[in-house]
Amino acid sequence: MEKKFKIVYLDPKTLIPYEKNAKIHNEKQINDLAEAIKKRGFDQPITVDKNMVIITGHGRTQASIVAGLSVVPVIIRDDLGEKEVAAKRLEDNRLSSTDYDALRLQAELKDLIEGDIEVYGFDERELNVLVGDMTGDMATADLVSDLSLETERQKDEHDIITKEVAKEDVRLVDVMGFKSIPARAAIQVGDLLAHMEENTGKEGLDAFLAYADKVSKEMYGEQE
Repeated sequence: MEKKFKIVYLDPKTLIPYEKNAKIHNEKQINDLAEAIKKRGFDQPITVDKNMVIITGHGRTQASIVAGLSVVPVIIRDDLGEKEVAAKRLEDNRLSSTDYDALRLQAELKDLIEGDIEVYGFDERELNVLVGDMTGDMATADLVSDLSLETERQKDEHDIITKEVAKEDVRLVDVMGFKSIPARAAIQVGDLLAHMEENTGKEGLDAFLAYADKVSKEMYGEQE
């Protein structure tokens, strides 16, 4: 469907948030978005229905208020029925979620940071991870082991363990059903391993196995 939409400029405080909006925006995200708006402007219109209830752009609306904007670009979708509005709202939230090519993201971020360009939306830990000394041909599976000091230590420990294990040991991929994870989840996996070590008082593989044993016993009780 080809349709031209008219953009009007309205006070963001007059736009009504949808009370059941499924997409969550935390305070840091809103503040970062506000800083980005103040730095580089507001050029992505908010869409609302005929009753001025926000369809898409809840985060941008909040951020524009924080940034002190008196007007923002708005598209009023008075051509959509109630069900179509609901569908568009869910589609926008779902279809805007995507994964990234970690190495391309890293290369572009590194270029901007080295050029003293501030990039909003990434916390300090993510920037330290993504703008590290990684090579362009590194595989995503290898990238996981370099994403934090904790996972770097685990990589060294893994090399030692690999030399010591017996041939009958089972590969993790045979048990877990996967051999790699998306790069965007690597920080959380590092955090999980750190939690296992803190919880069990062990390190590396020993912490993983001890924690797995603990969970198994909690679920099924002591095994014969």
